[in-house]
Amino acid sequence: MRDMYRLDRKILLITGGSHGIGAATARLAARRGAKVMISSVDPEKLDAVAREIVASGGECDWVQADISSPAEVANMIQATVDRFGGLDLAYNNAGVSHAPVMPHDVTDAMLDSTIDINVKGTFYCCREQLKVFLKQGQGGNILITGSMAGIAGVGTMAPYATSKHALAGLAKSIAVAYGQFGIRCNFHGPGATETPMYDQSVKDVMDYRRANPDQKVLSKIQGPLNRNQTAEEQAEVACFLLSDASSVMTGAIVIADCGATAY
Repeated sequence: MRDMYRLDRKILLITGGSHGIGAATARLAARRGAKVMISSVDPEKLDAVAREIVASGGECDWVQADISSPAEVANMIQATVDRFGGLDLAYNNAGVSHAPVMPHDVTDAMLDSTIDINVKGTFYCCREQLKVFLKQGQGGNILITGSMAGIAGVGTMAPYATSKHALAGLAKSIAVAYGQFGIRCNFHGPGATETPMYDQSVKDVMDYRRANPDQKVLSKIQGPLNRNQTAEEQAEVACFLLSDASSVMTGAIVIADCGATAY
């Protein structure tokens, strides 16, 4: 009986693959048999992750790309196809956060940067991946990294929450449009996951609270399990959604946040 969780011979592209959840997912997917292409804007970290995976017996390569550039996204997709001979799975994980700020103080630059990368960049990736899937005629699977902020408001993170809510709509729309072609698309929403981005976010929040002592900042981020998540735990969720074990799931909003949004 075939192990539905395996990713044997599947060609997987992971954006934001140089650290955090992306790198953890690359390692796990390679152990489960996938041929992995990782991408980000940091070539040194990409090379280190790829070398680690190859040294452990996996297949991995990397390509530098800024997903806010349509041209670089197209090059990234073509580099994956050229390197491995096609594309089966895509984990659109790259994204940015920002320091806490009340919505009325959000600058145009902060809003533009967040939307350009998180929303438009992810859309560019999906658009090019769908073209490959349709050309190949063998279906495909797209997973989009959202956030618990994709289903809940965050008072001092309005641009970020707005961008992640948009990605939930994108995942559902792709699922509806392309299910007829055997193409699935789901939304993976991590909560407080201990990664370099999270570490920076904690620092930013503490700085914000010190600078604004009279402003109450509500937080329920650890949820009823009373802990954060690890990148490796989120990788398990991602690889499940990328595998055939989740074959009945498309257009799903999967929140992995230790129950923080259950309140």
